[in-house]
Amino acid sequence: MKKIESLIDRLGVDFGDKSLLDIALLHRSYSSAHQIEKDNERLEFLGDSILNACVSDIIFRRFPDNNEGDLTKIRARLVSRKALRVWGNTLGLSEYIQLSDKMKDYVAKSQTHIVENAMEAVIGAIYLDRGYAAAHSFIKDYIEKQDFHKVVDFKSRLQELSVEMFGKLPEYKVISEEGPAHRKEFRIAVSVNEKISGKGRGNSKKEAQQAAAEKAYKKISDSR
Repeated sequence: MKKIESLIDRLGVDFGDKSLLDIALLHRSYSSAHQIEKDNERLEFLGDSILNACVSDIIFRRFPDNNEGDLTKIRARLVSRKALRVWGNTLGLSEYIQLSDKMKDYVAKSQTHIVENAMEAVIGAIYLDRGYAAAHSFIKDYIEKQDFHKVVDFKSRLQELSVEMFGKLPEYKVISEEGPAHRKEFRIAVSVNEKISGKGRGNSKKEAQQAAAEKAYKKISDSR
């Protein structure tokens, strides 16, 4: 088991009470096997609530023109089991989680939510030790690395806006197509009311169109 100080460096959070982080990494199986009264489940419960609150606040400010449905979809993706697992694995969290020997054998054979749950517990520990602002900052750093093009359908939103304002559909045009077949990069421009309003890049036409649509949507929305 690696020393907790190396995880603290990865987290980028200056813990005052490191015992909170120790508990966040203490799986119930280990506590039971070693007759320890505490485990990470209470911190997991707290961290889940803090994560949802922070993500809601961050995306509410990040997407001022998106409706409740869009924001709900974005939040669901960012707090999903898959997202937490990827986040936890990026931090190498599994190297620090304390499990019983029996549970280690089970984990090796089965898909569990141990990393995801520990990730929530870590957030709970950060909140208790450093406060809401520190937890918010930690979560925001993670969110800013995400690709929102896969969550918000800016093509649909731009289409609705274009029809509403001009009675016309947006038009997309490929500007360039570069790179080998397995690693193409497309540059696409979108015109609204016969004027180029946004350009985007992507490894597929769909991705480039979404990127162009996002820029056009924000540009037109800001000018209303």
